[in-house]
Amino acid sequence: MARILVVEDENFQAMEMSWMIEDAGHSVVGPEASVEATRKVLAQQRVDLALLDVLLGSETVFPVLRLLDGLSTPFIFVTSYAPSALPAEYQARPLIPKPYKPEALVSSIQAILKNP
Repeated sequence: MARILVVEDENFQAMEMSWMIEDAGHSVVGPEASVEATRKVLAQQRVDLALLDVLLGSETVFPVLRLLDGLSTPFIFVTSYAPSALPAEYQARPLIPKPYKPEALVSSIQAILKNP
C-alpha cells in the first residue's frame, strides 16, 4: 500500500481524488491546499507519490517541486494547465489533464508506483 499525497485546493476534487486512491488500495496523505501545508507534511511524513494541482488559490505548487525532487518523490500534475505552462524542467513530467477520467488517474498512479 502506497502513501499518496494529495495537493488540491478545491475541496470536492480533493475528496474525489482521495476516494479514488483509497479504492485503489492506497492510503491518502492530506489533502493539503497550500504550499506551506504541503511543506509541513513533507517535513514530517514519507510519501511514495504526490498528486499536484498547479494553482492553489493565489499561489502555484512550483515551490514544492524541488522539495519533492530532493526527497526523490515522484509526482503527477493533475491540472487544467498545459505542460507548456509549467517550468521548463517539469514539462516532461506526468500530467493528467482536468477534467480527468478516474481510470486514467488510477492507471498513472499504478504505473509510477511500479516504475518510480
